[in-house]
Amino acid sequence: MSIFARSNSLSQPKPQSQDGFILATLLAFVPLLAILATIAISVGLQANQTAILQQYKEQAQLASTAAMDFAKEQYELDINYLSTPETELYSTDQYRVTYEVVHDGYSNATQTQQDIRGVGRVYKLGESTPRVSREIQGKITYTAGVPSSVRFIFIVDNSWSMSTTEWLESKETVDTAANYVLSSVSSAEIAIVQYGTHYQTFEHKYDVTVPFTNDPATATTWERRYGHSTPSNDGQDHLPASLARMRLESLYGPGDALDLAGATDVQYVLFTDAWADGLPGNNCCSHLKMVSSDNNDWFDSNGAGFKAAIGSGHDEYNLLKNGIVFENDGYAGLTAQFTVLSINDVDSDAPSASAAIASPGGNWTGAIDANPNDPEGDGLLPRRFISTSLSAGPAEIIDLLAEVIEDEINF
Repeated sequence: MSIFARSNSLSQPKPQSQDGFILATLLAFVPLLAILATIAISVGLQANQTAILQQYKEQAQLASTAAMDFAKEQYELDINYLSTPETELYSTDQYRVTYEVVHDGYSNATQTQQDIRGVGRVYKLGESTPRVSREIQGKITYTAGVPSSVRFIFIVDNSWSMSTTEWLESKETVDTAANYVLSSVSSAEIAIVQYGTHYQTFEHKYDVTVPFTNDPATATTWERRYGHSTPSNDGQDHLPASLARMRLESLYGPGDALDLAGATDVQYVLFTDAWADGLPGNNCCSHLKMVSSDNNDWFDSNGAGFKAAIGSGHDEYNLLKNGIVFENDGYAGLTAQFTVLSINDVDSDAPSASAAIASPGGNWTGAIDANPNDPEGDGLLPRRFISTSLSAGPAEIIDLLAEVIEDEINF
């Protein structure tokens, strides 16, 4: 038995060192830990670079806006003003910001309105090539102190989603805003336009409910044209198509319903609860913008001979902003700006679409759609857009209109 015992004893495997096993395991993980650390550092640096780039973009946008404002002031002081070479606006210990005004010619025969570009650039210190550039195209007008004759066009959503109560609240806000404008600017005139689309034929309509007037009683005496509490079935809202119909029917020309004779400034004020690009499921019934994949019937007035401009989805608004619509109607040199109030608290995309329609200014610094054809600057913030409820009252829109009057209108 001692022999067997010895033999069994010799056949037992020798236990491995536990410390050695742990050390080997740790050594195997060292390269992996190094890789993970490298990735973490890389991600951190990338996030930091992204934040810096965003800061550069914001500063360039502000500089391009400053260039436009500077050009307006200089041209008003001197009719011979044409441009400003690249000039440093300010600098920090990391970068410097410049602005430039570029003259692109005159917009009218009397050479009292120029096409210009305001350019903002951001350079990293020590570099001669800008890291970011931003450009705004626009017009400046020499008025020599002559008061502006401004036209405010209030566009009011009449869709079925705008209940009778909401529409009445909307009208109350519009009336308050109209009274404010007329009492603040002696040369101002007000027009009210309502819009809707027939839910079966998809005929896109508009109604000049109140032509231009400077009489407060006339400006505030009007009724709902489409949707609830009316005999019409025009309860959908496809605003780009209604604007396209207004454009192609030459609404703004001499003798037309919104004749802009004598106007020096055009301001649109939009009240809506529209969706950005249609309701969920089939993208039907409500549009602030349009895309090429949308149903043709939503934008061609049921085959009535036109189609809304697609472009970046906001081009019907852009054609008003850059003045092409007014030039085609016989009033070259006029451009437009937009102030937008939305009461759609369901569609998460409505605010960004609305902000892209609105003009720079105001307090909106949230999401904004890409709009590369925007003559006022793609993605430039802040914007004259309010996302609210009508029950909140007219205070917010009055504050925005006060800014418009102060910054944009000579009176």
